[in-house]
Amino acid sequence: MGGRNSARRWAGAAAVSAATVIAACSSSAEADSPAAELASTVSTATTSAPTRAPMTAALGRFPPYPQGVVSESVAATLQAALDDALQDGSVRGATAAVIIVDTGSWSGAVGVDRQGSPLSADSQLLTASVGKTVTAAQILRLVDEGRLRLDERAADHFPPELSSFAANDASIQDLLGMRSGLLDPGGYVALVDQGGTTADLVELIPRPTSPAGSTTQYASVNYLLLGEIIEEVTGRQLADAVGAGVLNRPGLEGLEYGVKDAMAADGWNIEADPLTLARWGYELYGGFVVSDAALREMTDFAGEFYGLGTIDFSDDYGVPGALGHGGLEESHAVRLVAFPNSGTIVAVQANADGLDNIGRLVDALRNAAES
Repeated sequence: MGGRNSARRWAGAAAVSAATVIAACSSSAEADSPAAELASTVSTATTSAPTRAPMTAALGRFPPYPQGVVSESVAATLQAALDDALQDGSVRGATAAVIIVDTGSWSGAVGVDRQGSPLSADSQLLTASVGKTVTAAQILRLVDEGRLRLDERAADHFPPELSSFAANDASIQDLLGMRSGLLDPGGYVALVDQGGTTADLVELIPRPTSPAGSTTQYASVNYLLLGEIIEEVTGRQLADAVGAGVLNRPGLEGLEYGVKDAMAADGWNIEADPLTLARWGYELYGGFVVSDAALREMTDFAGEFYGLGTIDFSDDYGVPGALGHGGLEESHAVRLVAFPNSGTIVAVQANADGLDNIGRLVDALRNAAES
């Protein structure tokens, strides 16, 4: 699905306007937000408590990645959850992966992609806006290294071609948390199709509707600007910077950038197989990518659905501490969800019409893994 030739077009489609940027889904408490398409609350069935120790207070303290695989019986139950989603029409096809702390991993597939080709557990599909977590982590890595500060004015680190764009005087933290007051322009799809750049994009950005830091409004332009900052600070194209930075870990080689520059920073030019995507969630939220202090900043929601490149999924799944990111464009839906209390990571990439459908699939896979 997707592939390199369509990646730039998908990047544009993900950022048409503040009302249609649906790269993430929030908790049901934000269901009235006009700035993002939000998933319905997921009904969470009561499950028996896992036998392994709770992992969080543990956010950021997972053990090393488990090298084994789940038992045959657990694998069969997980595959059955995928098969059921196909049978009930929730998805037309999906790839999925589950990692269980101290146990092992599983990946599977069912159905077909958008072009009608059979999916396998090795299929490389677009990460959608889950890729924003990579951009956010790289910014926080630069903060850890003392090369950036969260409270700095973002425009002070823009490249020369953006020097006249003040970005509403937003801080780097404002961009990370979708609180810059900036909105995506309606002409973005055509611009990207024509090979546009971030410099072209900023000329189309509408006047900010609120002061920086005052309102959470989901807009992909925040992350394209963060991509420009990464390139300016590191002196490398975005794909090379993250490849030498937060993605420079075993098991993440399958995260591939179809476009090398900052136009990939919103996530729509990145592909991965499901197990690599789940592995990224394990490495990031398990504390192997950024410092504990940075991870706390990333997951400090302060009453909002969005932290710094991470969504609070606690209400969606009825599970305290559930977090991650999601993405939706046309019929390509993605979710990466970490359940730190039970030490379970779930990744789903699907040919489906809504995030509510794969939200239920994520929950079914979690229940199967933890039963």
